[in-house]
Amino acid sequence: MNKTNIQYLSYKRLFIGFLFFFLLNSCGVSDSIHHLPDVKQYTLEIPKVNKINDSTFSYNRNFLTKNKQQLWELYIKGNPLQLGYNNGALTQDLMQKQEGIFFSKVEGFVPSKFKQKLLNTFLKWYNRKMYLNVREDYQAELYGLSQYSSDQYDFIAPRYLRNLYLHGAHDIGHAMQDLAMVGCTSLAVWNENTEDGDMLIGRNFDFYVGDEFAQNKLVEFVEPEDGIPYMSVSWPGMIGVVSGMNKEGITVTINAGKSRIPLTAKTPISLVTREILQYAKTIEEAIAIAKKEMFLFQNQS
Repeated sequence: MNKTNIQYLSYKRLFIGFLFFFLLNSCGVSDSIHHLPDVKQYTLEIPKVNKINDSTFSYNRNFLTKNKQQLWELYIKGNPLQLGYNNGALTQDLMQKQEGIFFSKVEGFVPSKFKQKLLNTFLKWYNRKMYLNVREDYQAELYGLSQYSSDQYDFIAPRYLRNLYLHGAHDIGHAMQDLAMVGCTSLAVWNENTEDGDMLIGRNFDFYVGDEFAQNKLVEFVEPEDGIPYMSVSWPGMIGVVSGMNKEGITVTINAGKSRIPLTAKTPISLVTREILQYAKTIEEAIAIAKKEMFLFQNQS
């Protein structure tokens, strides 16, 4: 390599280093990195988990168990902060394993440490306004859940912020549906097409981040202090809804479509669908909730 090329690479790295410094120290990024939700308004009892056997764990009226189909079932109730703590305490091992699988997959996609730093800096800048578009009660729940996250990945972001980013990562995966990496499919049949004439809804859960990531599906039954009880199918560490139904019979699934990527992150779609299940009793109410939210990526259905 000649002297001119060496000087060019040195200037390039210097410029990128300056850009790193500028992005990370901009007002919006700094506020985002140091933001924590105000949880003082919520009562909290730190869960003490009782291990009944290798596949069943409980705390008061909350529990985690593996069913006959080898799917984990989680039952939790409480205020937003308590929901997060109960969820995290019961699923800690599963959640930390899932997080490890996800980030090892990212390392596989981006093996260069330098490029990983670039990606990390970009994500902190891109997600700098996400917390401004997430309900405060969901932030409190994520805060409680994040207390049980591993500190192994604190170099990426603090635990709470990392959990928030991971909910946006699902949307980024959907935006890549043209690369055939994700793209869950759904179907619905009714009237003469079902045995009793009622509607039957099915969903192929093929959001794919590798075989390991797909092993620990989690069926969640959530009874929030405020709102409608609901169930959803996702994975440990996820408080959003990608597929679920509430007690009023409203169902929601997320399916990828062509998306316009905005200049800054907004509300993760899974938290919008969570809000629909938690607060909508009718289709009209569900549509109203969906319309008022600022989606992270548009044109998902």
